[in-house]
Amino acid sequence: MEEAVTALLTADARVRYLMGDRIHWGRLPQNAQAGPYVILQVISSPNDYTNSGRSGLKRARLQVDGYADRFLTARDCADAITDVLEKFRGTLSGVTFQGGFIADTRDFQPDGAAGKQLYRRSTDIFLWVFT
Repeated sequence: MEEAVTALLTADARVRYLMGDRIHWGRLPQNAQAGPYVILQVISSPNDYTNSGRSGLKRARLQVDGYADRFLTARDCADAITDVLEKFRGTLSGVTFQGGFIADTRDFQPDGAAGKQLYRRSTDIFLWVFT
């Protein structure tokens, strides 16, 4: 699913405008470029089962954290990601996206060393996907 989500997001013009290809899974790489970025991580991804076993349907809870030196930019980055995931229905890289539903949104005050403090908007979105 991660590859399909990344492909979907990097194909979106608004996402590319706001953060380029600075979409990372799990944590920020040490050699990451400066500028606004997003960290994605799967919080949970339970499988759906029928009497004959796994159905292939999952309800993945994805956490989207937008980071930037300005609050509005961090908000815009996280919102751009969730807008794409919430609206897309279709198949990409072998994953069928059946729906995206925002579960929760949180804003955080700047954090980090002096002069390098970043704002963060964190949004959880449920993705119903069929793999």
